Amino acid sequence: MNKTAKKVVATILTTVMTVGAATVVSADDLSITLSHQPYSHALPSYIGEEEGIFEENGLNTEILWFSSGNTQNEALGANEWDAGACGTPPAIAAGIAYNAKIVGFSVDDTVSVDYWVRADSDIAAISGEVEGYPDILGNADTWKGKTILCPTQTSAHYMLIATLSAMGLTQNDVSIVHMDVPSAYTAFKAGQGDIVALWDPQSYQAEEEGWVKASSGEASGETMPTVLVASEQAIEENWDAVYAWVKNYYEISGKYKDDIDTQSEYLLQMQLDNGIDTDEELARRFVEDRPLPTLEENVEYFKGEAGNTKADEVVNKIVQFFIDQGTYTDDDMTTLKENGFVDGEFIRAIAEEKGISME
Repeated sequence: MNKTAKKVVATILTTVMTVGAATVVSADDLSITLSHQPYSHALPSYIGEEEGIFEENGLNTEILWFSSGNTQNEALGANEWDAGACGTPPAIAAGIAYNAKIVGFSVDDTVSVDYWVRADSDIAAISGEVEGYPDILGNADTWKGKTILCPTQTSAHYMLIATLSAMGLTQNDVSIVHMDVPSAYTAFKAGQGDIVALWDPQSYQAEEEGWVKASSGEASGETMPTVLVASEQAIEENWDAVYAWVKNYYEISGKYKDDIDTQSEYLLQMQLDNGIDTDEELARRFVEDRPLPTLEENVEYFKGEAGNTKADEVVNKIVQFFIDQGTYTDDDMTTLKENGFVDGEFIRAIAEEKGISME
């Protein structure tokens, strides 16, 4: 059955009752299992559940929480979730391994990732020696051979490679120990490793420990969006639920984009619910640094011919970066392109419904 037919069937099966000016849709029609980490790209889904927005719009949701994109991909391999949000690097890994698709863009992850050393590190003693990258401390000699605690196949991994590349190094010149960020923070505090990759709120706490920021996503000169992803099976068998989630996700984002107070409250609760040590001040700082995405921004990403959009350009650049570093191959890039890894069909359908031109 093609996607149009699926939508028609779903519409026929949907129970709609008009009460005055309101339309009430049965919440038994569509169900979806979502995959998230307790960070900004999960906020619209968290708010959607907390405020009952999904249910009001006929969508039953269950959110599965993960510590990183790596663990999300492991669960995807077991077919445990339908759609969700993560960094671009784990989405690429999911596209190669499981034919998952990028169906939208979320918050920018560039400001999220920092790389920290202890105050007595030889890296901390050198500044201004990496030509063109004034905010990267140390040099090739001081970084080479270091043990770095970092979650692999994540935005932190990508930005780390970018930092190394700025010094003429590759990941083969260092020892990367895969560890999720909360565990890496604890391990580094206990004396393990020479460099630790962190994101908020742990990077805020690193300042309190007296550690020194040796590099960051911004310092590397690269940009890194987070993305919405959907499994191949969900797109084929549960298209309408994925569509409903993506549509609601951006509507919620638009509603709360400028409401920092409410965002902060929800982020704080979401992170506390998931065992992250944070507070009101850190939560507010977190959301101020990461504006929520809009549908209009996504329309700009996905305008044009499939395969030649801004979205394709952004994703292909990141894939090529990993190819240049030896993580992936040209065949992997070909596979992603042939399988339609960057999938604009949901954004196009939402734009059409709302009367937004994508020309």
